[in-house]
Amino acid sequence: MRAAIVCLLLGAGSLAQAKAHKTTAPPVRAKAIAAVPRDDGRPVREDRGRIESRIIAARGQYQKGQYSEAVMTLIKTFAETQPSGDQQQAIYELLGACYVALGQMDLAVASFTEVLRRRPDFALDPIKSSPKIRAALETAKSHF
Repeated sequence: MRAAIVCLLLGAGSLAQAKAHKTTAPPVRAKAIAAVPRDDGRPVREDRGRIESRIIAARGQYQKGQYSEAVMTLIKTFAETQPSGDQQQAIYELLGACYVALGQMDLAVASFTEVLRRRPDFALDPIKSSPKIRAALETAKSHF
């Protein structure tokens, strides 16, 4: 597997070429090593900034009314990276808002329940949040 990563990093044309470079490959910096997958295919660790940029992209999709796309971006972020606790909270909060916009209240409540697991005192701004989103959070609180 590492030979395939070396192949990608060095731009070698094939796995055989990557194996040939294995002994002569220059030392790989920490960011490149972060991309080496574990046995289950997920990266060992992920650059925090990259995860943040994915969350920002999903927020932009949400603001443009691209709710399904935002959900896919966020789910892909969970599948391919290891977000920190704060990042997980932000992802679940945005997922909850997306699911409300899509009319999937059960998934919205489940997302807000995950937010509450990470931060039990979580509250939405009543001025900036829609009544439907606040209602989903309140339902999650009642089940929490």
